[in-house]
Amino acid sequence: MSLFYRLTHWAGFKPWEKMAVLPISEQISALFDREESECQPPYGLALDLGCGSGIWSVKLAARGWDVTGVDIVPSALRIAHERARKAGVKVRFIHGDVTALRDVGQGFRFVLDFGAIHGLTPAQREAVGREVSEVAAANATLLILAWSPGRRGPLPHGLSRQDIQAAFPAWTIIDEEAANMSGAPGFVRRTKPRFFRLRRDCI
Repeated sequence: MSLFYRLTHWAGFKPWEKMAVLPISEQISALFDREESECQPPYGLALDLGCGSGIWSVKLAARGWDVTGVDIVPSALRIAHERARKAGVKVRFIHGDVTALRDVGQGFRFVLDFGAIHGLTPAQREAVGREVSEVAAANATLLILAWSPGRRGPLPHGLSRQDIQAAFPAWTIIDEEAANMSGAPGFVRRTKPRFFRLRRDCI
C-alpha cells in the first residue's frame, strides 16, 4: 500500500483530505471531545498513524495534545510540516513505517488511525498491533476509521471488527459507529466506513 499512497499523492488524488471540510469533521471533533472529557489539558501524548499531510495531527495539537505523526510518504510529510507551521502548532513528524515504529517514543495515551491499516495485509496489521502496543500507555485509547471489507482492486480492502480484534489482541473494542460520509465521493460512501474505539487492556 505504500506504493499506492505514493502514487495518489503524486497524482494529487487524495479524497481523504476532504474529510476536514465535510460533516464527518464534526463527528471526529465529537470523538475527540469524548476522549478529552476524561482528563484536563495538556492531554498528553498522541500518535497519528499514517498522518499524511497532517490534517488531524495539527487539529489534535491545536486542542492541547503533544502529537507525533508517522507517515511513509515524504511529500505528504512536507505538506504536514507546512500545515503545522501555518497553524502555529508544534507537531513532531517522522518519516517511517507504521509496521515498524522506531524512535517514536513511549507512553502514547491516544492513538489515531484514519485509514492507515485498512489497506495492509493481515501480517502487516498484526505488526502494527504489536508496535502500537509497545509504544502505547497503559489504558490508552485507539481510534480507527476504516472501510468495511471488500475487494476493490488497488484500493484498500477494508477491515472487519474481527480483523481489528485479530490485529490488536491486547485491546478491547469499546465503541463502534458508522462514519457520516455525507458529501463524500460515491465510491467512498459505498465502502461504508466505520469508527472503532479501542481501549488497551490493563497490564
